[in-house]
Amino acid sequence: MTRPHLLMLLLLAGAIEPLLASNQTLDVNEIPQRYDEAQLWRIYNISEAMQRRVPVGQMLEQKFGGNIWKENSKFLDISIARDQLKAARSFLSAHRLDAQILSDNIQTMIDEELLEGIQATASQQGKRAKKATRSSMHWKDYHDLDTIYSFMREIRSKFPNIVRLYTIGQTAEGRDLKVLRISENPRENKKVWIDGGIHAREWISPATVTFILYQLMSNWENQPAHIRGLTWYIMPVMNPDGYEYSRTTNRLWRKNRSPSRQNQCFGVDLNRNFDIGWNGYGSSTNPCRDTYRGSSPASELETKAVAEFLAKRKYNLESYLTYHSYGQMIVYPWAYKAVKVKDSSILQRVGSLAAERIAQKTGTTYRAAVTHEVLGIAGGGSDDWSRAALGVKYVYTIELRDRGAYGFVLPPRYIKDTALEGWTVAETVAQAIGPSSSG
Repeated sequence: MTRPHLLMLLLLAGAIEPLLASNQTLDVNEIPQRYDEAQLWRIYNISEAMQRRVPVGQMLEQKFGGNIWKENSKFLDISIARDQLKAARSFLSAHRLDAQILSDNIQTMIDEELLEGIQATASQQGKRAKKATRSSMHWKDYHDLDTIYSFMREIRSKFPNIVRLYTIGQTAEGRDLKVLRISENPRENKKVWIDGGIHAREWISPATVTFILYQLMSNWENQPAHIRGLTWYIMPVMNPDGYEYSRTTNRLWRKNRSPSRQNQCFGVDLNRNFDIGWNGYGSSTNPCRDTYRGSSPASELETKAVAEFLAKRKYNLESYLTYHSYGQMIVYPWAYKAVKVKDSSILQRVGSLAAERIAQKTGTTYRAAVTHEVLGIAGGGSDDWSRAALGVKYVYTIELRDRGAYGFVLPPRYIKDTALEGWTVAETVAQAIGPSSSG
């Protein structure tokens, strides 16, 4: 978004003053990527085309500059820039395929998401001034990394006896990788790991993970034994560089921001960079692709930091929950091969129970399933790695809202309910684990 365009939106929202008061700078150095009149398409029957040896997603990406949002055995969601629409349509009809238009102007979606959040934050800041609370964290808008990290620091200072804040490494651009541990008995308790923001553009993920943190700590004293009897490790943003880049420069950026040695392209898909089926199907060797797996397993600072941190804490590590968007699914290993884990019936039962509870709370439908069946095969994922390398039992990737109407650009008005759905999964898994013997 260009600076004048952003300023106009801010003025319309009456939000310039609170923004300036919070010292947020508007970066003018990098020209932000715009998506004016770019369309978001959903193309069905791609598996039939694959049987005819036409890799639809790959072709649309390479020939017509498409940006894949979601690809599975049933459909492909892809955005196409305005100047490529005609050519891409001809390509589809030549292969007897048709596109359903989910959005006819992606930039409008992005602008509306921003404006709605600014207005909500402006009204929130009015309330905050009266309350004079320290943290500017709330769940009516998406927050930058600084706000998320200051929220984590605030929790540590409020609960110094049970909370520890780790910096487990730095990114290529020098940002800290932060993890919060909450525990009354770190030596004995069973452990749960929760992360978000591995993919930069999936903003609902860090928002959900910070909400889970808030749910835990706003009522810690009254939490049931199956919550208080666990050690919680929480990392709201695994990909800080990518996340900040998606906020300032390219809303649809997915990868981290490490420079490539081979060419001008930046970034590795961190969820293809873990050491499990790394050079298998579902990732790319091309640094310019969104699913670029990196130069070697755990080549990335973020991947390495998480892997080393967890490898030292694998004793009693019972659950690995990683939050993504979109699709409304609760999925479990394997993703890198078309096989289920041995105890898949237990994982299916707990996942289905979480989905039932979500339906009761918010009326939203989630589906529990094995990953490769619903999302296709892909190696190098953090979820598969945690099961294979660390022997973690309750491994789930939670694909949050929605099912494609907004995709990654989920309006802020949906944050609270979506985050509640994410919390419901964590709660259900905690109950399945049960309190440690130490109580």
